[in-house]
Amino acid sequence: MPEIIDKEVVFIDQTSSFRPIPSDPNFRTGSNIPSLPRTVEVPFPWEEEKLISNNQGYITGNVFVDPDSRFILQLMLSTPGTPDTSSGSPQYKTWYRVSTDGGRTFSKPALVVIEGNTLENPIDGVEIGRNGYNVNFTTPIIKSSSGKIIVPVNLHPWDEEKQKIYNPADAYIFQDAGALVGEWDHQSKDFNWRFGGWLRIDHHVSTRGLSEPSIVELSEGRFVMISRGSNLKKPDLPAHAWVSFSDDDCMTWSKPRPFSYSDGTSFHVPASCSTIFRSRVNNKLYWIGNLVEGNPDGNFPRFPIVIGEVNEKPFGIIKDTVLQLDTRHSEKEGEKIQLSNFNILEHSHNGEIIITLTRREGRKVAKGLSWYRIALAT
Repeated sequence: MPEIIDKEVVFIDQTSSFRPIPSDPNFRTGSNIPSLPRTVEVPFPWEEEKLISNNQGYITGNVFVDPDSRFILQLMLSTPGTPDTSSGSPQYKTWYRVSTDGGRTFSKPALVVIEGNTLENPIDGVEIGRNGYNVNFTTPIIKSSSGKIIVPVNLHPWDEEKQKIYNPADAYIFQDAGALVGEWDHQSKDFNWRFGGWLRIDHHVSTRGLSEPSIVELSEGRFVMISRGSNLKKPDLPAHAWVSFSDDDCMTWSKPRPFSYSDGTSFHVPASCSTIFRSRVNNKLYWIGNLVEGNPDGNFPRFPIVIGEVNEKPFGIIKDTVLQLDTRHSEKEGEKIQLSNFNILEHSHNGEIIITLTRREGRKVAKGLSWYRIALAT
C-alpha cells in the first residue's frame, strides 16, 4: 500500500520557514516549456480574453509529453469574465498548442474545434457567447492503448426553454462531463479532435451535475470516469463521487453510480476534486481525494485527504490500502479548512509521487505549499 516517506505541512498562520517541494527534476514533466501570456486574442467581437494555463510539471497541469517523443501537447482555458465564478466559468473556451521539437517552440494557441464543427460551435452543446466548456487542472491527460489522447472536459449546458445557463437546482453551477479524443496527424503535425457526447446526471441525485472528471483506461480496454458530485441546496442527499464506464473509446458513458469500496460498501465524498491515475511504474490504479465518514454538506468538509489503491474488478477502492495523508488540525484549524485543489508530481522511474496543496479557510490562505512525498507499491 502507499506510504508517506516525507512531508511538509504549511499552516495558514505559520510564520516560521518551511521546506520547498523536493527539487528532483525527475518529478517534473514538461516543466521547461515556454510560458504563455495572461491574455489571448480571440476571433470574436470582444477580441481578447484572460488565459489560464499551468506548466509547472504536474501530471494534473494539462501538459502531455508523448512517450514516443512525437509531440508535447498543452491545453489551456480562456474566459472574458472572472475565472472560477458563476459568471466567468460558463464562458470558458478550451485551447491547445503543440511542440514537435521537445518543447523549445510551440504552435500558436488554437481553439479546440471538433471535426465537423465551427469556431462558433466548437463542440456539441456549445455556442460561443452563450455558454462554454472547459478542461480541468485536476486530472491527467492520458494516452489510450490505441494511441488516442483522452482529455476530460466539462460542459456548462444551455437551457433552451429558459434561454439561460442550465442550473435546475439553482446550486451555483451545473455541469455535464465528457472527453475530448485527440488523434495525432503525422503529416500536418497537428491533432484531429473527436467527441462523442456529454454525460448528465439527474439534478435530484447531484445538484451541481458532474464536475472535474478524471479518466483512466482499464486493463480490459474499457475506460472509467470518476466525477465530482454535490448535494448543495439538498444536504440530505447522499454525497458521492460518481463512476461511469465507456466501452467505445470515451464516446459514450454508462449511467453514473456512486464510487465505493471494492467490497461494495459505500463512503462519502464532498463536492471537491478527486483524481484517479495509473502509476507508470507499477501499473496500479490510485485514487486521491477527500473521503469522509458522515454525509457532507456541499463542499464541506474537505478533509481528510487520502490516497488508496483501486481494484479494477470489482471496481472500487481497496479498503485496507487507504492512507490518510493529512486532516484538520483542530488546535489551529476550523471546520472549513480545505485540503483540496491538489496537484500531483510523478517520478519518472522510482514509483514515487508528490501531492501538493495550499491550505485555505475562507479568504485566508497559507503562504506556502503543503506537500506529501509518497512511495507507491512496486
